[in-house]
Amino acid sequence: MKTSRKIAIASLLTIFIAGVLNGQVYYNTRTRSYPLPKTTIERLGENALNIARQRLARDKKDAKGLLLLNFANHLIPNDREVLLVRGKLKFNVPLKAPKRKNDEKEFLLLLVQSRDHINDSDTAMNRHILAILNQLIRTFDPQEEDAIIALMEFADKGVEVDINKLLTVKLETVTDVKFDPKDSRYTISNTSKTLRVPANVPWTDTWIKVKAGKMISVVAHGTWSMGDDVDFPACNPDGYVSYDIKTLKRWSSGTAAVQNKKKKTTTSTFKSKRSGAPGCLLAKIGSKEYYVGSQITFKAESSGILYFGPYEWGDYLDNYGSLTLQIKIYD
Repeated sequence: MKTSRKIAIASLLTIFIAGVLNGQVYYNTRTRSYPLPKTTIERLGENALNIARQRLARDKKDAKGLLLLNFANHLIPNDREVLLVRGKLKFNVPLKAPKRKNDEKEFLLLLVQSRDHINDSDTAMNRHILAILNQLIRTFDPQEEDAIIALMEFADKGVEVDINKLLTVKLETVTDVKFDPKDSRYTISNTSKTLRVPANVPWTDTWIKVKAGKMISVVAHGTWSMGDDVDFPACNPDGYVSYDIKTLKRWSSGTAAVQNKKKKTTTSTFKSKRSGAPGCLLAKIGSKEYYVGSQITFKAESSGILYFGPYEWGDYLDNYGSLTLQIKIYD
């Protein structure tokens, strides 16, 4: 029995070590699996840090140097040298270039090899790291076609590809997204997503199904308009705050209306009985609508598909512009 147990344990260790050597396992205290081995992650972080030091020693505002420092901090956040460089930048202490210089072409090759080592994008962790690696590859080689194609495929699927946002997420917090088994286009778990919402569409589908009680955080940027340039100039997600929705008039200093701002209505797609100024950003789950504006956090009162659209009181066809939303669903 003891011999059999030893053999079983030895077999498990062999499988585990083989997984590490093949780049499929990076084991930490949370027993999470990463698509690259620990040695590769550390090598990427150390090389990125050395190049960052070379650049930041010459110019503390060097964009590529700061990006590589953030990348190193993302991979090896507790590394003494990473903390030291970050601290010197924060407290305005002079930086010295490392004695051993790293070739940026060799680092690019390491990035490409690491990316090509990840065989699939089936998990959130794989997608997260692949998006970062492809963006870094484009930093050194903007015309690298594989990186461009991969990033466009991710963006089309709603995967975050902004490297600055990706690098603010701790690796251990990256979690897989669950999809509706009846319609795999819809996310049914806690998730974060960037979404473009055009002004000329009544409701834009987020491809997220929300359960009642979930918290929804939204930050919106950009401008859009509910009509022509003269009567309805572009507004932010808060809408036309100086308009009276009942009369559709624009008021000046609390006195009489300066000019009537009515729109011709050619469709029956009205929205009514909602808070917020006309032209503001709204959310909808089922039949329930929510005022959003530039930023809000609210609780879903019912379950259903999450939509976003403009507070329009007439025709959508003359609207133009769009907003960019950062959406987060959590408990």
